[in-house]
Amino acid sequence: MSEIRTYDGYFTFKILSRESADHLDDLFAESGIEVDLALQSLEFSWMGLEREHVILKLFMEVAKTIGDAEGELRCEIDDDAVDPHFEFFTIKQGQLLLQRGRLEREGELIPQV
Repeated sequence: MSEIRTYDGYFTFKILSRESADHLDDLFAESGIEVDLALQSLEFSWMGLEREHVILKLFMEVAKTIGDAEGELRCEIDDDAVDPHFEFFTIKQGQLLLQRGRLEREGELIPQV
C-alpha cells in the first residue's frame, strides 16, 4: 500500500545562534529538502512518499537544535483509506512530540433557508 504524506508546518522560536542556524542550513541542504528558515522561524512544506522516515528524522534533529518552539508540523496521510488521517508534531524541550488524529464525519441535512 502506498502512503502519500503531506507535511506543512510553521514554527517560531528564540533567536538562533549563528552556529545553530548554520547547522540547520546544513541539515536541510544535505537532505535536499527546501525550507524557509530565518533566525526566529521555520516554514516547511513537502509532499511525497516518505522513505525511512526522512522527514521525521530531520525534524528530530531540528528539535534538538532549537529546543522549544511555538507552532506545529501537520502531516496528512493518504493511504488509500476512505478518509485521510493526520499526525501533528510539536517541539518541546528538544524533542519532537506526536499527536495522532483521524477525521470523523457526521452527515446531517441542512434545512432550507
